[in-house]
Amino acid sequence: MIYSLLFVDDDSEICSISRAFLEKTGPFKVTTSDTVKRAQRLLKKSHYDAIISDFEMPVTDGLSFLRTLRSKGNKIPFVILTGKGNDQVIIEALNSGADLYFVKTDSPSDLFHQLSEKLVPLIKSKQAEVIFHDISTQSPIAIELYNSDGKLLQVNEACLDLFGVVNPKEIAMFDLFLDPNIPKDALQRLKSGEKIDYFIHFDFDLVKQHKLYKTTKSGQIDIHVQITPISLSFPDITGGYLVQIQDLTDQRRSEVALKSSEERYRSIFSNSHSVMLIINPETGAILDANPAACSYYGYTHDELTHMDITRINSLSRDEIFQEMDRARKEERNYFYFRHRLASGEIREVEVHSGPIALDGEQVLYSIIHDITDKKRVEDALVTANKKLNMLSSITRHDILNVLTALTGYLEFAGTETSLEEARMFILKSQVAARSIRHHIEFTRDYQDLGSKEPVWHDIRAVLKNSAALVNTRQVSIEFDTDTRLVVLADPLLLKVIYNLMENAIRHGGKVTRITSYWNRNSDHSVSWIIEDDGVGIPPSMKKHIFAREVGKNTGLGLFLAREILAITGITIEETGTEGKGAQFTMTIPEGKFRIE
Repeated sequence: MIYSLLFVDDDSEICSISRAFLEKTGPFKVTTSDTVKRAQRLLKKSHYDAIISDFEMPVTDGLSFLRTLRSKGNKIPFVILTGKGNDQVIIEALNSGADLYFVKTDSPSDLFHQLSEKLVPLIKSKQAEVIFHDISTQSPIAIELYNSDGKLLQVNEACLDLFGVVNPKEIAMFDLFLDPNIPKDALQRLKSGEKIDYFIHFDFDLVKQHKLYKTTKSGQIDIHVQITPISLSFPDITGGYLVQIQDLTDQRRSEVALKSSEERYRSIFSNSHSVMLIINPETGAILDANPAACSYYGYTHDELTHMDITRINSLSRDEIFQEMDRARKEERNYFYFRHRLASGEIREVEVHSGPIALDGEQVLYSIIHDITDKKRVEDALVTANKKLNMLSSITRHDILNVLTALTGYLEFAGTETSLEEARMFILKSQVAARSIRHHIEFTRDYQDLGSKEPVWHDIRAVLKNSAALVNTRQVSIEFDTDTRLVVLADPLLLKVIYNLMENAIRHGGKVTRITSYWNRNSDHSVSWIIEDDGVGIPPSMKKHIFAREVGKNTGLGLFLAREILAITGITIEETGTEGKGAQFTMTIPEGKFRIE
């Protein structure tokens, strides 16, 4: 656990060295401020677990800063650092609401070691106090807090009323494990660390018989009890038990019926093979997930229910909440998303989602179907139609045009022409024949595009294999060896890299080096760059080098490269500078690469 600290001191050097010491000596991430005014702005923008402030500062001192926070009800742990070790300063700091104070010494190391040791328990204690206070005051049900030994520490007023306790001192240090009203099997599970949840006829006669405590009540009441082992740090304790008790005496029959209904729902929810999630539409928190969801996403139930849907859905947070709002308002009940698995893999899903009432709250009940394979089939059909149209264009338009020219050259060569003219027509016929051969070779390569499932490629292996096919005896091939990038692409990826290397050597002038490396991008994609040290590509040609111009024998290799990469959503562009070499940048989207 990393705790966020705000350190305030008017001396920038003190801020710098304090941050270094604190981050080195404890589980802290420190933000510094050289003025109280700036610190107040930071508090409005970010959450901090504790504040450490110098006592003496110009304009606004540490005590004034503290008093302002406390006057607004801010209970954030606050530590005062002072160079004055007199009692008056200490008393003033504590009376103003400071939690700790430290006198500056000549040894910063000792000071910050002591500070680190005190800060973590302080932060945990404050967090626990706030949590219990909020629960106690806001909850309409009885609440008890026990330490790890089962001794009662705190109760709220609802609990005292429920059990007829007049004097809270009479139940001080009541032993949870000696309560005869707790079923023995539930008690054993509790001692083993399990959360227990049970209904019971609570018997006040047993309380009196065992002289557990004085009560004004008698007879029996029906109660629902939840006892949860907790790991929160509290003053003088670590861990313990949170007990929540609800009086169901007047509602038992309806509650039993409701529980039966919930059990039927739970049975359907838990045993369904469909992936199901329960989501809070206000926060995006995943409230529940069935076993099928855990298996599909690769998370445990506890992991899923401690994250929100933005961890799974690849849309932006704003877009996700817009869609959830539509589902909540029943404007739509089905959606198409890209969901991220625990492995990092991106899957195409169809989500049917709508509002339901659960425990008195409106939540979204979502059923998720994986349509990745269906989407691939659809994409494959689009690719096939595109290929068919392209091949038809090439064979019907380009090749026929070249054949017409070839026939004309041969006819001219066969007429009564001079020897020089005949040779010229024969040379043009040879060029036309080579063009036909080039088109036929292209159609052979293009017909394989998208015919096989994409596979994972180690880019280093692809580079080595491509270099082996190209005459690179005078060219050095360099690539990043620190990490291993694996890319999901069509099996023809080798041909892409081969074409890039061949073009560099053939058209790049005196190329001596081809370099490959990759970078992470802010949108979670990766840029894979292949560049050379040749003459580069003029800006006027950059937009045309990937195009297949109808009727012209140009751009077929790079056109094919672009099409191959597009199968898995990879884009390619030329980003080099003329005179410094060509540079091809391939952008690989999230989910289509692994870093190993």
